[in-house]
Amino acid sequence: MEYVLDKSLFKQSSIGTHVDDDESHVSINYKYSPVAWFFVTWFGTTRLPYEISFTCKQTGEVFEVLTDKKLIEHYMLYRRK
Repeated sequence: MEYVLDKSLFKQSSIGTHVDDDESHVSINYKYSPVAWFFVTWFGTTRLPYEISFTCKQTGEVFEVLTDKKLIEHYMLYRRK
């Protein structure tokens, strides 16, 4: 079984920018709870963010906002690293 991001689960921008595109094309913003920031600050690790938003750098549009825990888990596990 090949472990890849299922891009059909996510939206894309009006010009085709996708959540797994190169950093020169997409800006990703992770939002964590205050408890998660505590663990990042003191232990260097945390659970998953509660929200991830994706912005196309060429158009400036926010084309996908993830708040569903299962989609966030899938993205964090199989995203481009």
